[in-house]
Amino acid sequence: MKKSVSLLALTSALALASCSQSGNPVDAGEETSEAAEPAVAGTVEEVPTIDAGLAVGSSAPIKAEFNTGDGSKTLASILEDGPAILVFTRSVEWCPFCQTQLKGINAIVSDLDQRGYKLYGVSYDSVESQDRFSKNQMLEYTMLSDENSAVIDAFELRDPQYTEGKAVGVPYASVIVVDKDGKIIAKSVSGDFKKRPTNDQLLAIVDAI
Repeated sequence: MKKSVSLLALTSALALASCSQSGNPVDAGEETSEAAEPAVAGTVEEVPTIDAGLAVGSSAPIKAEFNTGDGSKTLASILEDGPAILVFTRSVEWCPFCQTQLKGINAIVSDLDQRGYKLYGVSYDSVESQDRFSKNQMLEYTMLSDENSAVIDAFELRDPQYTEGKAVGVPYASVIVVDKDGKIIAKSVSGDFKKRPTNDQLLAIVDAI
């Protein structure tokens, strides 16, 4: 593996679409009225990754526990299968942007596997909700449940703008790459939940490592 990617270096590989939220946060229940369009690439100058979450080069919380259909798993046990790409997303139930992203990244599971990385989706939804979504969409990667947002908090990714309602505890839409030793080697954190990396941008993150 090449040297770890710094936040600025990763930003140059990413180019998430620019457009921050204004005014009051959108209520979680209102999101379904908006079109869930794939992220559109912009220029690097327009769309920096926000400075949130644990820094690149720091240790990931490897003792943090997720729940899956196969029982609870620590991040350390997940990394036994190799470096992990954790796609933190808001909800498989009520967030159309998240649903679109999770369905879309299914197309690059084999590309990431060839590069030596395992893909995982992370949300605060229950295992049952995630399993239902995974089966309906025939996902080829594992969803990890973090119902109490404990892992989200351990990665310092909780979106602080939500203090009431169903969106409390959701993370920023984020991509965190963790090597097999538990070190964060790349990340992308979006300040706008409507904007997510495209598949090409996700592959660019890995290829820049």
